[in-house]
Amino acid sequence: MPTHEELSDLLRKNMAEVLEVDPSEIKDDSDFADLDADSIDLIEVISQVERTYQIKIEEQRFYDLERFGQLVDLIEEEIARQS
Repeated sequence: MPTHEELSDLLRKNMAEVLEVDPSEIKDDSDFADLDADSIDLIEVISQVERTYQIKIEEQRFYDLERFGQLVDLIEEEIARQS
């Protein structure tokens, strides 16, 4: 199981690639709206994580997320729950 920091770094890198921004622009308190990230972008990032860690996250679990740190916490919780 990845550490919180490893997971955060991986998600930050994946999100930066999807949004075509520098990873340093994505902070834990970054709001998805400020990053111009929509639900399609989140689905793409989460799909990458699902493949990497062989987990499944129900889509309704991430529709209410507003900040990057919330996404990290959700995925960390799911990895622990499904391991």
